[in-house]
Amino acid sequence: MSKLIFLLCWLLGSGGLAMADTAAKEDKGKELYLSYGCALCHGRNGDGHGINAQKFNPPPTNFHESQAFLHGRDKDSIRRSIQYGIKEDSSIMPAFEDIPPEELDKIIDYLQSLRRP
Repeated sequence: MSKLIFLLCWLLGSGGLAMADTAAKEDKGKELYLSYGCALCHGRNGDGHGINAQKFNPPPTNFHESQAFLHGRDKDSIRRSIQYGIKEDSSIMPAFEDIPPEELDKIIDYLQSLRRP
């Protein structure tokens, strides 16, 4: 019982709520990432090994590797890459212009959460 009380107190504290909120945003972002078909190329877990990945050269981005974000790691750069696609450097990332901004923000938060330090 004391462990449960400790956990509840911790979650109600500033750190616990922030972590819970972040986890919920990342879960929603992953859900949207999967629903828009990103995993077909980038992999279910964003590792760049989707079922279509072997068809592409260069391969799809592995979002776990910071240096793999060739067109920028910041939110605006990722947003541009998703919204307008990438047609340079032999890449064929399609444009996803119809994703609502609030959903796009959640996808970007999820992708950024995958990066290793």
